[in-house]
Amino acid sequence: MRIAVLAAVLALAGCGDDGGAVTDAAVSVDAPETLADADLSSGWKMTVPLPERVSNNAVAAVMTSQGCVLMTAMGIDFTREHPGIHRRVYTHLVGSGDWQQRDDVPANAGLVAASAVSLGGNIYVLGGYSVAPNGSETTSAGLYRLDPATGSWTTLAPLPVAVDDAVAVAWRDRWIVVVSGWSNTQPVDNVQLFDSQTGMWAQATAFPGAAVFGHAGAIAGDDLIVIDGVRALPGIGFADVNQTWRGRLDPQNPTQITWTDLGSHALPMRYRAAAGTLGNLVLFHGGTDDPYNFDGLSYATGNPSAPEAGTLVYDTSSEQFVDLGNATKPTATMDHRGLIECAGTVYTIGGMTAGPTVVDQVWRYRM
Repeated sequence: MRIAVLAAVLALAGCGDDGGAVTDAAVSVDAPETLADADLSSGWKMTVPLPERVSNNAVAAVMTSQGCVLMTAMGIDFTREHPGIHRRVYTHLVGSGDWQQRDDVPANAGLVAASAVSLGGNIYVLGGYSVAPNGSETTSAGLYRLDPATGSWTTLAPLPVAVDDAVAVAWRDRWIVVVSGWSNTQPVDNVQLFDSQTGMWAQATAFPGAAVFGHAGAIAGDDLIVIDGVRALPGIGFADVNQTWRGRLDPQNPTQITWTDLGSHALPMRYRAAAGTLGNLVLFHGGTDDPYNFDGLSYATGNPSAPEAGTLVYDTSSEQFVDLGNATKPTATMDHRGLIECAGTVYTIGGMTAGPTVVDQVWRYRM
């Protein structure tokens, strides 16, 4: 298990192979805004905080008849200890002043490192892992669908290969594409495809990069961009991987993915960064280059890992990395499961700041 290996992290430059919320005195907190509000200025701003501090939580956004709804499910609380891993769910209607607690995810235990996506007006939560009192970890194969209108959950066909710390994206409002991730004892190269119309899973073209966990990825059109992650080195420990891959998806042949090696990217490498999309831009925000356990402590040293504040941006139209200029957050964060987008704005929900400290912060970014 990951928890049992505490060896020096090897930085691989080549590819493929408590109190209240922490705030920054110089950062303003937005009053609740509506989608029609003209005062959506560029850059990062904090908005309505969560009811509690949570990290490594599954996040998604869905458009409803009332407007954009943000969701957070499961994760770890402010204690950063295994009893604080839970199944709680909150939703927030953008423009309202608070978050609403919903029914817990119907998993058998609380989970961290799960993924969430929205399809067809519903939210799907999948994968993740639980931590037992003795520290042992168990990867979940569960797939659950939330109806945001009723708050009811439906249990669906489980993942053929259980994964946590995976990349999961919604594609063409029909499919969920799940790339690599940790599966109980090691990372796997599986790419698993769920068809929401049939309720069935299929195996797609395997991920050709280093099999990893804690990587990040997002989709723009039919281009899935995946970066970094951590590979396991048997008997040695864990190593960052600097890798960038594009998976070109074909709706006429969805299990066949054309993977292209895009090489390495500018440092730092990013473990548990938040990935999302704004138009043709794929953003990789935050994270850290020092991989850590669920408690935010480095696998290599046992000391707190340091989060990043910057954003790596890949432009799928020009097929190159670009600089947005104002995409550095005033407060560095890590331990994210997604940079979720709604109506041209992306959000990070919860996470960890330096310390490590689990926070209730919700940040939004608009170009």
